[in-house]
Formats: sequence, structure tokens, C-alpha cells
Amino acid sequence: MNPYEVHRRGLYPDILRSCWLITGLYVLGTGVQLFFTEHDTSDFFWYAICFPALKLAAMNAFMGWLFRKERPYAEYQLIIGVNLFICIIIFSLYELSIAFYSLIIPLLLSLYFYSRRLILFALGQALFSVVAISALSPVIRAHLDVSELIMLVSLLVATALIANNLRKHAFALSSELVAVTQEKQDLQTKNVLMEKLSRVDSATGLYNHRSFHEHLTHVMAIAEVNSLQVHLVLLDIDNFKRVNDTYGHAAGDTVIQFVAGQLQALQDPDDFVSRYGGEEFAILTVGKDTARVTEQLETIREAIAERTHEKLSGETITVSIGLRRLEAGMSKEELFHQADMALYQAKRSGKNRTIVSG
Repeated sequence: MNPYEVHRRGLYPDILRSCWLITGLYVLGTGVQLFFTEHDTSDFFWYAICFPALKLAAMNAFMGWLFRKERPYAEYQLIIGVNLFICIIIFSLYELSIAFYSLIIPLLLSLYFYSRRLILFALGQALFSVVAISALSPVIRAHLDVSELIMLVSLLVATALIANNLRKHAFALSSELVAVTQEKQDLQTKNVLMEKLSRVDSATGLYNHRSFHEHLTHVMAIAEVNSLQVHLVLLDIDNFKRVNDTYGHAAGDTVIQFVAGQLQALQDPDDFVSRYGGEEFAILTVGKDTARVTEQLETIREAIAERTHEKLSGETITVSIGLRRLEAGMSKEELFHQADMALYQAKRSGKNRTIVSG
């Protein structure tokens, strides 16, 4: 259920409570008038206070029963109910022609639903009520002269026109707000997408060189304060130039994507994996000792080496890995240099192996 529907359903009991309050005020006001009326006190008590109060209470009770459940055209029924409630007051206060002006209330109430048809319905009902009350009650007709009748009708029509204009402008403003909100959401979505594209390697879906260095700087600052175990891993595909030269760059792209997929599949939740550049990848691990990281890297290396590739005529590929643990006082440049030296040693000592620096 949308918010408007929730508020719309809450409108009916609020209006009903207002009608009960008006009933109480009517009894209070006419009760006070009882002490000042020039009419017979007994007649005034029964015909100006008791009977109208009973009619108003009965009307309120009927509307309360009617709106206990959601019904078709409930808004029209609400306008009719409030209009009848006001007609009871007009009949009761027959000497006060000003009471007719309370017929504006259903018109104002119809504005809540932003329906042109409902506004016209409320106007037609109000005009019909004026005619019907005047025709049925000679006493009321006698107290309502032509000028007051013209003023009343003009006021009802003017109120309906204003209500309809407010409805149109409210719809226009709402449409503009929706359009502006949608534009902001689209712009925000584009900004998020652009930010993601600036941090993620499009070919592999891994973080890129920039993201890795930002994360490494952040982790090193935390590690210095909290004495975390941090390891830097540099991983390079062996003989990648030969793959490109022999089988083409499309095959080389497939190999890079395969290695990236293995790194993603075998990483731990706290690992940060990136494509560092070309055929080289970087991994940053936090909270694991060197033995656990080495074991994980060996699992990755073996999983890559065991896979044959159709685009490489059934050949396998291997990776060389260099690992270095971050030590107290070590700079980022020194950490990278030592991890890179371990990778270089892995390459020189036969490739397809993991070398731990230090």
C-alpha cells in the first residue's frame, strides 16, 4: 500500500472525529443559547437542541459504520455524508442564513482527492442542497433573500473554481518534482557508475591499480595503529608474451579473465584483489599469518596450472607469485620493492612457484 493510500484511509476516521466534535460544539452552543432565546424554552430544547443532536449523532454513527471497511467510491460517499451532516445543521439553525456557507466544507474536502470529477460532484451537491432546502422549508426561504442566495451560489462556484485550479497546479508541481527527483536519481546512478568504472578494471571486474593503492594506504595506516598482519602478493602470468604472439590477443584476454576468475573464486572475504597492470595482479591480505597466506597462494597457483585451455590448443598456463609481509616501519615503496623482488626470484628460479620474501 502506497503512502497516499495509507493517508487517504486515515482521512475518514479523522473527518468522523471532527463531525463528532462539531456535534458536541453544536449542543454546547445551542445549550447556551437556550438561556437567551426568545422562543418557548421547551420547544427550543427539543427542536433546536435534542432532535438535531440525535440526527447528527445518527449521521455520525452511519458514517462510522460505512467507513469501517474499504468500499468502492468511498470518497463520494464521504462527500455525501458530510454534506448531509451540514444540511441537518442548516435545517436546525433555520434563522441563520449564514449556516448555508458551511456547504463550502464538502468542496474543500473534495480537494484532498485531487479529482476534478469529485470537485464538480461536491459543487453540484452543494447547489442542489441550497435549492432543496429552500424548497422544503418556507421558513428558511423567508430568511434567505435573493441577494444572499446570489452571493451564496457565487461563493460556492468560486470555491469550486479555486479548488480545481489548486488541483491543477498541485498536479503540475508534483509532476515537476517527480521529474526533478528522477533526474537527480539518474545523475546519482551515473555518478556511482562512473565512480565504479574509475575503480574497477573493465576486462576482469577486479579493482584497478588506483583502487589498490588507495586501499593499501588505508590498510597500512590502520595496521600501524592496530598491529595487523598484512601481506602483499604480486602475481604474474608466466610466458604471457608467448601466448599473445602464438595464439593472438583474444586468447591472451581469455587467459587474463581466467586467472582473475580463479583469484576471485579462491580469495578470502578480507582479501583485496586487483589487476595491477597487464598480466600482473596484486592481492592484499589482512589478519592471516604467512603460513596461511602461502597455503592459499599455493592452492590458487595449482588450480591455475591444472586447467587446460582450448584456445591454447590444450596447453596450460602457470603463474609466478611473490609474497611479502608488512613489517613495522616499512614504507609502501619498500613493501612493493620486496614483494616484486620475490616475484622476480620466482621467475628466475623456474616460474610456476611462490616465493616468500624475508
